[in-house]
Amino acid sequence: MRIAMTGANGHIGTVLSTLMHGAGHELRLLAHQRTDGIGHLGAELVRGDVLDPAAMDRLVRDCEVVAHLAARISIDSNNDPLVRPVNVDGTRNVVEACLRNGVGRLVHFSSIHSYNAHPRNEPLDELRAPTAATSPTYDRSKASADVVVLDAVRDKGLDAVILAPTSVFGPMDHGPSLLGRAIADLHNGRIPLLPPGGYDFVDVRDVAAAAMSALTRGATGQKYLLSGQYRTVRELAAAIGRITGKRVVQRVMPASVLRALIPFFRVQARLAGRTPLVTHEALNALTEGHPDIRNTKARAELEFRPRGFEETLTDTLEWMRGADLLNG
Repeated sequence: MRIAMTGANGHIGTVLSTLMHGAGHELRLLAHQRTDGIGHLGAELVRGDVLDPAAMDRLVRDCEVVAHLAARISIDSNNDPLVRPVNVDGTRNVVEACLRNGVGRLVHFSSIHSYNAHPRNEPLDELRAPTAATSPTYDRSKASADVVVLDAVRDKGLDAVILAPTSVFGPMDHGPSLLGRAIADLHNGRIPLLPPGGYDFVDVRDVAAAAMSALTRGATGQKYLLSGQYRTVRELAAAIGRITGKRVVQRVMPASVLRALIPFFRVQARLAGRTPLVTHEALNALTEGHPDIRNTKARAELEFRPRGFEETLTDTLEWMRGADLLNG
């Protein structure tokens, strides 16, 4: 099968493109800036980005399936002017290119952030309402991108399915991702205080396996939640300590204290040339992270089988050690 992919050098994209290559599929990958993690695949590369309709035509032409993973991920999205154009307009460009070029199926990657986390005392499944109008720009952009896809399914006959993972972690995190960086920083003693709250964590390899299934399975116009297990940040830190035998910070600070320190964290990150991990959006996501996200539909229709949290964390830390991301 000839498959085109955006976002191939992101964490999910790296794992998914490797799976597709191993299954014998012919790949055409959008290369925006980086090619680390995908250069060894021998895939055809198309230079450009999702905001260029002509590049999207070059990418999807003659392809049977398109996997759209490219997105602007941000934990400070209200201050990032690229989030909405990339996530919404970019998705529209991909959808329209698929329609113009007769693509057989679009597998679109959404996010748990596209859903409203409230109420938190009731299970969250695919019937939950979209994120609120007052939510961060990133959350609203992912919900809007879903609407673009579903409108094309309803009005123009596009064959598309939508996958919505929770917080993805695991091996082959070349970036590393924000979560991957947080795991490495916790291990390396770079995080002196823990935020309250937690999130649902899912293995990148299980998300990629569900996407492979979605190439041919899953009903047109349906959305599938890909969740794993909920853990607090403190439980994450404690698990890192258990697995590695290192002393890892366990002190949890109130969100109000961390919010007061956000200007300091911004300056610290700027001096280090990094993106700050502590922002108002990040703290809100953790304190409002839903503890019971159901993946029943994906299990039934995509054979989604998420593995255990500590198995993934063990494999992640082992990979990070091999990639020289861990000290000691």
